[in-house]
Amino acid sequence: MLIVRLLHNVYRYQSMILALAGRELQSRYVGTLGGILWTFAHPLAIITIFYFVFALGFRSQGPDGAPFMLWFVCGLVPWFFFNETLLAATDSITRHAHLIKKTVFPSEILPMVNITAGLIPHAIFMLIVAGLLVWFEVSLLAGRLLVVYFLLCTCVLLIGLSWLLSAIQVFYRDVSHAVSILLNLWFWSTPIVWSSDMIPAEYRGLLFYNPIYYITEGYRGSLVFGELVWPSAAHTVYFWFIVIAMFLVGAYVFSRLKPEFADVM
Repeated sequence: MLIVRLLHNVYRYQSMILALAGRELQSRYVGTLGGILWTFAHPLAIITIFYFVFALGFRSQGPDGAPFMLWFVCGLVPWFFFNETLLAATDSITRHAHLIKKTVFPSEILPMVNITAGLIPHAIFMLIVAGLLVWFEVSLLAGRLLVVYFLLCTCVLLIGLSWLLSAIQVFYRDVSHAVSILLNLWFWSTPIVWSSDMIPAEYRGLLFYNPIYYITEGYRGSLVFGELVWPSAAHTVYFWFIVIAMFLVGAYVFSRLKPEFADVM
């Protein structure tokens, strides 16, 4: 019943989520000359560094002869969306303590605000990917729009994790610091810069248990190669099992802890 009420409030306040997401984007760049262009400064700097180090320095190649730059960026784009959104969502409740303490406010929508706001830079970044597809003469098949499915996968995973972490963050402020460290470890343990072919075959099956691996490979399979490459049915079933479990756990924990937010903050 608690979870149903939580989901009902998200649906009920969807217009407020959109309004707050727009305000969140504006607040990030208020007073700056570059505005939203700063969204791309960090990722583009990282892409440039990795390009010089791996593509030019180590002369790395993507799997099956795919251009390394295209293969790398298509894996990095969903990671940036996941990483930046989860970091912001973890602090979403504590950062808006004034709303929680002074008004009857639906706090469950705050993580959703960060996810919604993160979709705008992600969409613009996908335009860069589209430009790379044209540059490397990759056929623009209609089936490549199936990348939206993997975006949905990312959003559902983010919702569950965001509810869970933002609720615990109210009581233990160390959570955001731990999440930052864990995300860094998660990045390097996921084949984003490196290919899964680089690890021994007997350990390669461990990637099956990494939900971000499913998402990054989904983006690449939808965009990089001449023909669409889909994850196996077993991998898809396992991914959704983990994501739905995380979604339910996050919703339950948030619902149980929500009444105590105002007292703690």
